[in-house]
Amino acid sequence: MVSQLHLTAIMPRSAVIVLCSCLACVFLAGCSRNPQRKEAGFLETGQKHLQARDFERAVLDFRNAIQATPKDAEPHYQLGLTYLQSGNPRAAAGEFLNAIKLNPKHVGAQLQVAEMMAENANPDVVKQGREKAQEVLAGSPNNPDALRTLAVAELRLEDPADAEQHLDQALAAAPQHLNSSVTLAMVKLRANDAAGAEQVMLKSVAEAPRSPEHTLVLGRFYQVVHNPAEAEKQFRRTLDLDPKYGPALAALGSLLYANGKLDEAERIFERASALPDKRYRPLHAIFLLQTGKGDAAVREFDQQYQADGRDPVARTRLVSAYLKLGRDADAEKVLAEALKRSSKDTDALMQRGELRLAQGKLQEAQSDLSEVIGVRPDSPEAHLLLARIHRANGASQSQIHELTEALRLNPKLLTARLELAHALTLSHSPGAALQAVDQAPPQDRRSVALILERNIALDGLGDYAQLRKGIDQGLAIVRDPRLLWQDGLLKLKQKDYQGAQASLEEMLKQQPQEWSAVETLAEIYLAEKKKTEATAVVREYVSRAPGSAGGQELLATWLWRAGDLPGAEAAFQVLKRIDANSAAADLGLAEVQMTEGKLDSARNLLTGFLNRKARNVPALLLLGKVEEMAGHPKEAGVYYSEVLREDANNVAALNNLAYILADTQTDPDKALALAQKAKELSPDNPAINDTIGWAYYNKGFFPAALDYLLKADTPRRKCHLAMTYIRLGDRQQAASILQAALKEDPSSPEAHRAMQLMAQAR
Repeated sequence: MVSQLHLTAIMPRSAVIVLCSCLACVFLAGCSRNPQRKEAGFLETGQKHLQARDFERAVLDFRNAIQATPKDAEPHYQLGLTYLQSGNPRAAAGEFLNAIKLNPKHVGAQLQVAEMMAENANPDVVKQGREKAQEVLAGSPNNPDALRTLAVAELRLEDPADAEQHLDQALAAAPQHLNSSVTLAMVKLRANDAAGAEQVMLKSVAEAPRSPEHTLVLGRFYQVVHNPAEAEKQFRRTLDLDPKYGPALAALGSLLYANGKLDEAERIFERASALPDKRYRPLHAIFLLQTGKGDAAVREFDQQYQADGRDPVARTRLVSAYLKLGRDADAEKVLAEALKRSSKDTDALMQRGELRLAQGKLQEAQSDLSEVIGVRPDSPEAHLLLARIHRANGASQSQIHELTEALRLNPKLLTARLELAHALTLSHSPGAALQAVDQAPPQDRRSVALILERNIALDGLGDYAQLRKGIDQGLAIVRDPRLLWQDGLLKLKQKDYQGAQASLEEMLKQQPQEWSAVETLAEIYLAEKKKTEATAVVREYVSRAPGSAGGQELLATWLWRAGDLPGAEAAFQVLKRIDANSAAADLGLAEVQMTEGKLDSARNLLTGFLNRKARNVPALLLLGKVEEMAGHPKEAGVYYSEVLREDANNVAALNNLAYILADTQTDPDKALALAQKAKELSPDNPAINDTIGWAYYNKGFFPAALDYLLKADTPRRKCHLAMTYIRLGDRQQAASILQAALKEDPSSPEAHRAMQLMAQAR
């Protein structure tokens, strides 16, 4: 056998040259075709993975295609579509721009960039999107996607007439262009032309009578306009066209579930879950979980997870089901196993962080989420969860920072936008909250949650005219009880008692145990000087829910405020029977007994309560008041000091302890320091002004005392003012003020002291 190493030795030189030339040609031709073949193969498998919504593998395929042909725009475009569908618009925009850089005439990439700009919150960016759409139309006249994008930009720029014209043009060029039909219907709905919108959708279906997608969208339109019967009809028609069309099965199942047709809904969800598309696989298990069949649901979720243990989405569903059923230990076990396989599994880390947050393990949760952000800094969900940890820690500015970052990464993350707006409002920045809400994408503008948060910001700004419009806009969409609540409060603020009453009563028909609304309804009667009717309203609603601890607490508190101490005590006793561990019942009973002068009974009750719940601030405060009323200021001071060890900024404890130190002349300097700290926390509190004035009085600084006591509004405070005038030598003014105080409360100990001082002065 001849060795290959000696092949040339037995061949003519001319033959060797010819053979080498042929091999070189074959090799070079192979090299010239190989990158394009590689790219084509990666593009084909990438698109298959994208259709199956296997985004991780699709991204890998398209990146390999880019590596094979770095100067081709198409792989960048496909990678951008993958990022867009997987919820990463920022990365998607970068890839579309890369595609345009490589091929400025790539229509798909140009349109995607134009559409993203058209949906931006910044009007200047929207204008740029409009210009890009016009550039595409210049090279591709009557392109329906470009016309529809141009219309979206015009809608954002408040130009509905031009938008409608361009949508008509798009549908004339491509009558089956579904996106244009949907957008045109939306334009007509915004103009309150529901009939016109319906005609647009019906025409769209007529142009594509065999398209399940068109009939499905028509069914969803009927859902939007609150016509469930017609929606169900269209969903069933869609399934007649394609019995295995997943979106229609999901839509019909959800509609049947909402209408209480549970047996049929379950059959539909079973059909959906049997589809090869993984998106629909969990629907039946979710239905089981929602209908109280938790064990069966968990079995299905577990089977799906075990079938593909690498699928983090299936694991997330299983863990979520465990958590909903209160099976935290099972959830932790699943996550621990995943992290044992890979300590850098960011999905498992994120879910464990969320679990620890729910359990109140804030430090451990923050550690998990910080590790996630270290690996995936562009994860908006991780920033959102980290914001919730900061909220739990009371770090509002850090919370706002993380929410802002989450929205920067994903402007369509509605939950983050709502939480940011709420955090800004609570931080006394309602203007910034309004701006955050108004930057929401167009598809979120009709969200009731967004409208509610916007209304809260407007209320914070005091812009009641716009608030009125916001409430009306929301109520035109749905008579949501939260909107009715806002409506009732606004009307109450504007003294429209009849309108406020009507809104709250409508709300309470939907949520009869919303006790804050019941209380507000009763307060409307009080504002109309109908005290008897106010109490009757509270009794009526509470009687409808005799086992409700919240209702019984409202009744007891209301009766106590109304001065019906026996009635309040009886109601607190009922609350105690409903909930033996109710702090409200124990503290309420103690306060009633204290008001009735039963100080020993109140003291015993509070002492027993503190034996069970040590360092409870409201109980310590009440016990301090009991000792003050019993004439034991030293003991009272001990309890107020304990409160301040638990809550250094407790205004009541600061003021009460300061008053004791000043009144007993134990330490007027410390009294003044405590009272001034209380005033920083509550600047307009008349009780604190009295304490500061009394501290100055006991230090002998009478002119300074007068400055704080001039607005005395109770008999005791008026006596302090009278004594100050006596010390300043104005006995006539002192006598006038003292006479008024005696008229209000002749038995006041302070009045006795003031009269003694007056006698000494004479």
